[in-house]
This record gives sequence, C-alpha cells and structure tokens, in this order.
Amino acid sequence: MNERQLRYLRAIAAEGNIRGASRVLSRNPSSLTRMLKNSEEELGVVLFARTRDGLKVTPEGECFFSLAEAVEKQFEELRVWLTAESAKFEVEDPVCADTADGGMEGMDAACDRKSKSCSRNWTENEIRYLLAIREYGNISRAAQELYVAQPSLSQMVMELEAELGHSIFQRGKKGVRVTEFGQSLLERLEAIWQGFQNIYAEMEEFQQMKRGKITFGIPMNLGTYLIPLLLPAFSEAYPGIQVNIRENNTSELEKLLMDKKIDFCIMHDMGKQESLEYTEFSDDPFYLVVPTGMRERLGFSKDQILGTENLRKLEKIPFVMVASRQKLRQVVDRILACVGIRPQIRCSTRSMETAKRLVAAGMGVTFLPGSYITLYSGTEGLEWYPVDEALGGSWKLVVAKRRNESLPRSSREFLRMLQECLD
Repeated sequence: MNERQLRYLRAIAAEGNIRGASRVLSRNPSSLTRMLKNSEEELGVVLFARTRDGLKVTPEGECFFSLAEAVEKQFEELRVWLTAESAKFEVEDPVCADTADGGMEGMDAACDRKSKSCSRNWTENEIRYLLAIREYGNISRAAQELYVAQPSLSQMVMELEAELGHSIFQRGKKGVRVTEFGQSLLERLEAIWQGFQNIYAEMEEFQQMKRGKITFGIPMNLGTYLIPLLLPAFSEAYPGIQVNIRENNTSELEKLLMDKKIDFCIMHDMGKQESLEYTEFSDDPFYLVVPTGMRERLGFSKDQILGTENLRKLEKIPFVMVASRQKLRQVVDRILACVGIRPQIRCSTRSMETAKRLVAAGMGVTFLPGSYITLYSGTEGLEWYPVDEALGGSWKLVVAKRRNESLPRSSREFLRMLQECLD
C-alpha cells in the first residue's frame, strides 16, 4: 500500500462512486476500479458495498478510513518537515555540495529536487527498506533479510537521497550510520509504518469476523427494547457471527461477567463494581405516567417538564410501583426523595408493563423510562410528562466488561453498531 492509494480510496469514499472520484482526481475510472479491487484484495476485506445508489462504506471500511486518516495526517506532517528541511539548503551535506557552486543551474536543480521530495508518493516498501537498513546497519545484510538484490537496494537509497537533497546514511567500511537528517526522517517514517501495521492488524480482525461468537448479558425488559433495533442489522452485516444472549437481572449479569460466563453486559447504571469497567452509551429520561382521566385533576399541560412543586401534587395520589429491589425502583425512590414525599403505594409488581397497564386502568400513577412507555403495548388511556433532570430522573445505559481485558473485534463492532442505533 502507498500514500497515493490512501488518497484515492478516501476520494472514492467521499464521492460515493468511482466516476465522481475520477473527476476529482483527474484519473481514469477503470484505473481507479482496478486500484480499489487490488486494495481490497491486499487488505482482505470489502471496503465498499455496491448498491444501486453507488458505493456505501462497509463497517470494516469505516474502520479502515478512520485509521487511514491518521496515516495521511502523518504523511502531511512529513511533507511540511521536508519543505522546511529543503529551505535550509545545507551546503555541508555531500548530496547538496554540487548545487552550492552551480549558479542558476544548481539553484534550478535544488528547486526541482525540493518539489519532488515534498510531493513524492511514498510506498510501504521504501519505508520498510529504509527501516531495515537502519536496523541492521548494513545495506548488504538488510538486502539479505529483505530478499532483495543488494545493488537494487543501494540504487534505491541513492536515488532517494538525490531526490531529497540530503544523505540518509553515511557509508563506511563497516556499514552505514544514520545521519542527523536521516534520523529525523526515519522517525517520521517509522510512525507511518506503524500506522500501516495498525491498519493491517484491524483488517485481519475483520477477516476473522467471518465466523465467531458473541455472548452478552442484558436485563429482559432492556433486551426487549434494544435487541430488535440492533441484532437484525448486525446479523445481516456479519452472518457468520453467532450471538448468544443471557437475560437476567443486573446483579446476576454482573456475577456472570465476573465469572467469565459472558463477554460483556448491557444494562442501566446504578452503582459500579470495582472489578468491572463501564462505558456510558446514552441517557434514558424518566416520565411520570398517569391515567388520562387524572389530567385535569393534576393540571399539567402537554409536554410540561415536572419539577418539585409539580410532583408534590402527587402526595395524596396512589402509586403503582415496581418491586423495591429493581433498579428502576431505585431511580423512582431517588426522584421522590428529592421532592420530599412518601408515596402511597397501592400495588407493587416486578413487571413495568403490568404497572403501566394498571395505571391505564386508573389504579394510580407510576414512573417509567421513556424507552419503556411503548415497549410492549400502546399508550391508550395514558398521559406522560418528563421529569426535571435536576431531580435525578434518568438512568444511564452502560456497557460493562472485565477490567483490563479488551473485547474481541466482533464484540467491539456489535457495540459500535449499538451506539449508532442510539444516536
């Protein structure tokens, strides 16, 4: 892979089709098509899905372009540095000595060299060859390790030094020594080389995603809401990945995670275990849910955000609550504690859906997170009002994993797609 490939591939992604990219790059569409095919074969992944509307970047393509952007930035920084180095015009450099006394002809040559060095297309092989010479301190030894002819390697270095206008290596009887210029150049090229290796490593993980398994935990109600949003799209993108779902309450899921029975769990955050790491995904605000017939009694206007004074009207109104050990109940208790009222609980149930239906039947009021209001059934006979954030009326959706353990690519991709569903 080389710098030009990265630039061409990004142009195709930006335009969404080959013809548009060919106009931007002033390149033949057939040559871009061949370049794209060769690049995908080299990486072992499909960067674009072919659709009627053009080319759509695949998930592995999105990962590639994210990493490629960093490499292109490093190339740009290299060009800036080379421009500054060319401007110094150091006559003591052996490669530059002939231009120092060459008059206008020498100056023209220097300008031409400066233009070429700052606009050249660096290739992966060039970078690998230079780093190998630095590593072994000897061109002949590097050529042996690289399986290339020693004269060809020497010629490549001399041509590159002539183009850059500086020596990279100083030759001696015992081998080569990196010059001051060469040291700065190779440090920058090494960072670019590592960027290429990061791309290949990530693409290799995507190759492995043609088959695999994910096992995660999620509370049943949350799973009923989230999994249908995500799993069909994930399975379509990665049909070879088997997904196993363990549904239980949060405490049991955390135990399964610590016992290494599941890879990660998706849940609402109400306290953290020290042995686990948590990543926040989104907030789910809470609503006061009341029977339609109670609207006039409470005097709330549509979409009104309820603060302390509004909620104190509930002091003598019966509540339908979920069981006290459930995390949803903990959020509700926190809201009521902030308001300063003790609810009159007419009924308790473990099911949020049962609580909602009892409210619709006129038994009282309840609090529910927004994602659950329409989860199992409609909202006939119900009114709902958002609770002021200052009262702690929300819970965070988090993903928990074992501390200091990294998730495999398949799990990371699953969670990336989950985040997209929630945005």
